Order: sequence, then C-alpha cells, then structure tokens
Amino acid sequence: MARMKSDLSRLAARLGRAFEYARKAARRCVLYPHAWLIRRLRGHSVTVVGITGSAGKTTTKDLCQTILSEFGPCQSNPRSENEHFDIAQTITNVGRRHRFCVLELSGGRPGYLDFALRLSRPDIAVLTLIARDHFSAFKSLEAIAHEKGKIVSSLPERGIAVLNMDDPLVRQIGESCSRRVLWVGKSEGATLRLREARSRWPQPLTLTVDYEGRTYDISTALHGTHLALSALMSLGVAVAMNLPISSAIQALRSAAPPEGRMQVLTLENGITFVRDDWKAPLWSLQAPFDFMKDAQARRKVLIVGTLSDYSASASKVYPKVAREALEIGDLVVFVGPHAMRALKAPIVRAEQELLAFPSAGEASAYLRTALRAGDLVLLKGSNKADHLVRLLLDQERRVHCWKEKCGLATFCARCPVVYAGAPPEDHGVEFLRRADEVLRAGELENPSATEGPFVIVGLGNPGAEYCDTPHNVGYRVLDRLAARVGGAWETHKEGAVSFGPYGGTTLALFKPGLYMNRSGEALRLFLERVGGSPERCTIIHDDIDLPLGDVRIKRNGGDAGHLGVRSIIGCLGTGEFERIRVGVRTAGDAQKAKERVLKRFSPDEIYVINGSVAQAAEIAVARVVDLADSSKSLSA
Repeated sequence: MARMKSDLSRLAARLGRAFEYARKAARRCVLYPHAWLIRRLRGHSVTVVGITGSAGKTTTKDLCQTILSEFGPCQSNPRSENEHFDIAQTITNVGRRHRFCVLELSGGRPGYLDFALRLSRPDIAVLTLIARDHFSAFKSLEAIAHEKGKIVSSLPERGIAVLNMDDPLVRQIGESCSRRVLWVGKSEGATLRLREARSRWPQPLTLTVDYEGRTYDISTALHGTHLALSALMSLGVAVAMNLPISSAIQALRSAAPPEGRMQVLTLENGITFVRDDWKAPLWSLQAPFDFMKDAQARRKVLIVGTLSDYSASASKVYPKVAREALEIGDLVVFVGPHAMRALKAPIVRAEQELLAFPSAGEASAYLRTALRAGDLVLLKGSNKADHLVRLLLDQERRVHCWKEKCGLATFCARCPVVYAGAPPEDHGVEFLRRADEVLRAGELENPSATEGPFVIVGLGNPGAEYCDTPHNVGYRVLDRLAARVGGAWETHKEGAVSFGPYGGTTLALFKPGLYMNRSGEALRLFLERVGGSPERCTIIHDDIDLPLGDVRIKRNGGDAGHLGVRSIIGCLGTGEFERIRVGVRTAGDAQKAKERVLKRFSPDEIYVINGSVAQAAEIAVARVVDLADSSKSLSA
C-alpha cells in the first residue's frame, strides 16, 4: 500500500509538471505577440535600454531605473527576472505614460539573446563586462563575447552603446561597431572616466569621475569598489540620453543595491550582514573578499556556500578559497555539499576558526550562538543552491524551512513557507506552481487586506530649507523606498503619499505635510482616510541619542523626547507602533538638540547618513514582509 501511494505521488508530480509546462506554453503564445506589438506601438515615445554582460546586470539595471525615474516614469523588469517570459511581461506593462523602459537581458547560452533582442529592440545598449559566467555553456571567453556583443550589433542606426572601456573583449566589440559608443572606465579616452573609487566599511562607495573637463565627487549608498562600474554605466545611460549629469548624480546618491548584491543589513542584535548571495561563480569571489579585507570591523566573518564555474576539481578549489578567506576573516564557515573539502586549509592565526556544514540548517544552528554584536558577516553563495539568506533570517525569527534544493530560485524572504515549514511532499508541485505565480505577479494573497495598508511614515519638515538636516532623515528614507518599489508621489491634504504593492501586501509611504511637532495630526487624518491602524505603521525618524550611522528598531514605548513621535502618540492615543531610529549624533558635538537637528549635514556626514538611510530602508521593507506573514498566519 505504501509503495502504491508513493507511485501515485510520483505520477501526480509528473502530471503536475506537464500541466504547468502546458499552461506556461499557452501563456507565452499570447504574451510574446502582445509584447512585440506593444514595443512597436510605443517605440516612438519610450526609450528602451537593454543591459547584458557576465556580471553587474541587475545592479546596473536598478541604478538606471532609479536615475531615469527622476526624469519620467520608468518601467523595468523586477529583481533578476531576465528570461524571455520576463522581458515580454515587462514590455506589456509599458503604458502611455512611460518615458523609459530598462531591460536586463539574459545571455546564458549560445543564441539565447537573439529572441530577447528581436522582442525588446533596445535604443541604448549597455555591456558591463565579459567573464567566465556560464563558461561551461560557451567553452571560451570569445564565444561569450560574441553572444553578449549581439546587443551592440542589433542597435538601430541612431542607437548608442554604453561600454566598459577597461574590458579588452568589450573594447573590441565597441571598436568594431558602427554605432555611437559612449565609453566608461578608468582608461584614458573614456567619456566618463573614473579617477578613484573608495569603499572602506563603514564608509560607503564614493567615486571621483571626470566628464567634459569637470571633476565630480560622488557619494553613494553602495558598498564595494567593484560596484563603481555599475554606477558609471548608469550615469553613462543618462549622458547618452542628454539628461543633466548633475541631476543624475543626485539621484544616484540615494540608489540602493539590488537584493543579494553587496546589500548591507544591520540587524537589531547589532550584527551586520553583507549579502552577496545571488550567485557565486569562482571568479566573482575576489571583489567581496577585497571589500572584507579593507573593512574596519570588530570581527570579520566569511560564510561561503556552493561555488560554480570552475575547471579544477572541488577538492582543490575549496581549500584554495578557504586559504584566501582565512587571510581575511576571524571566523570562516563553508556551507554545502563540498563544504568539508575546505577543512584541508591550514589555520593562519591561533584565534581563527574554520568550520564546515553540509547544510544551511546545521550552519544556522551554530551561528545563532556564535555570531555577536559588532560582527561584519559576508554571505557569499548561490541562492538557488544554498538559500544562504536563511542564516540571516534565522537570527531575528526562527526559520522552519531548511529544505535543500527546493527548486525555487527566488530569495527566501518572499517565500510563503520560510517560517511555516516545507509543504508535504505530495503537494510539492502545486506549491511550486503557486509560489512561482506569487513571485512573478507580486500578488501574494493578503487575508488581512481589510485591515488597511501597511504604512511606513517618514518624519521631517516640509520645505527645501530642511532637506539635508537631521530632522528630515525620515523623508530621505522614504524617497529611497519609493525609488525601490517604483511608486510615484502624490500630494494630498495630509502630506505626500506613494502607494504600491510589496511583499504581497499594499504598502503606503507617507510623509506628513505638517511640521515635525504636528506630525501626529497629519498621520491621524491619513489613517482615517485609508482605513489604517497604528499597529500596521512603522515610523522612521532621526534620533539625537544614537551616534551617526547607527540604525535601531524600537517596538512600542514612549517618545524619548522626540517631538514628532510625541505628537503621533498624542494624536493616535497609543504608542503601540514600531519605530526605526536613525542616529544623527556626531562625536564631540556640544550643540543643543534643537540646534543640531535643524543644521545641515556636512559632506562627510552625508557619506555616513546615506549608508544609514539604506539600512533603514532595507529594515523597513523586511518588517513589512514579516508583518504581512504574521497577519496571514493569525488570520489562518
């Protein structure tokens, strides 16, 4: 009987997969012609930017989207969804109001770019670099360059290529093309020439760039000097469109990295994670390792997952990587099926530790007690193989799904079962089908929708004279969030509002339109209009008691002397809401709080506060997903 049930379960799984394949094939038959038609109809009014390369595509795409959104509505494919279906879906979402469309294009095997280029027909082509990613499919770097170079050769007569002058193979492609080329890089002759890139944690990435005889010092909220290329590429796209470079630079200052690409998250327990866990070809380890080597931190922890795209045997590669990691880290942890091979590497210093775990669940059981406040932790692995982000999630809330090779490529924070455990085996196909729909459409069922939207409130003072003051940090965080989720600001009588879907729920970003000490009046009116509640609010505000660069979460409590929070508690009649506190106190500053919070930041302080703003934004969206999951569990 047991064997019969097992056979029936496998048969059901196969039938489910066949049904899913047929369903997707039917959708493509409708979607592709629709996308083809939309691209031709909107061609005269929308500038399409196509981005490809062996690395940096998603970061460049997101930075371009942030910059171009300053000049008009911009559509782009979400996250790293860059296959044919995703490109077609993004094109069909381009409406009459859109001015730009930024598309990340995959070229993971020979010939794959052909259809994507016929469908998208880019006006501007961006080629980041040529490396060994997908080497096994192409067999040589020259073959990879040939495939990626199709994005340049397919440009229309008036098309423009934005190319990396420092990559020899990309340079060959540019020099042989008949279209206009805008070069970026360190090399002499680059249109946008990088003079210097600096990124030493906790300081963010700063760039010195030459353009048309002027030198620009650019502060960003990114980390890692290797992201300088993506920043330059995105500025190059703006220049190619004849957009003001000063405005493009200003937009770049607040641009956040994509999830899992040198994304910095500081948890409430004081542990800072650097997530570079989307994929881990062997050649890509050097950049995050260099970042960790230069970083200033109490203790450095390197967690390495499954590696890919290497030609030597795993028994030689993993010990070599472990030796390199031990030259940097105080604690080095390998996770995955080949992890044990890393233990062959010798310890460099007596106080170091080198550990290996075959699964993420076992690694997390150790790290829950091993990590401590002040640690800087690098997560480097392949998300599809390892789902290393669960090590981070498990630090704040117990993860129950430790399934290996679940078949989903998306990050676990958006998975409907990460905190609820894996589904029964015989329902696996249905779960994968539903999860795939959820993650593509962003329509995770929200049983608590009747309770009103989740509201993130950024406190500040209206008026341009306050824009760079500590009191307006909350406004800065919301501007970053709006750029990330693609929301447009609307002005209402209560203040500025941006609505949009995120993490399977409705998200409202709200800037009170009254001065700080009257924030509560505006928020109360806004919540009454949208049917919101204090329990579903997160308030982001400056905190003069925290040092500059520090970000903390506080759940409930009093106002701690903050006039904006005091106003909110008084008007809502409760302090039962979450607060994200962004530190603004500088060492040795003897000014009174009232004087300090209304004085503009210095350029050096702006560098630090940009990093704080990025952390606060990431914490805010993570809490929205977490609260949405909690509401779903309670309603179930």
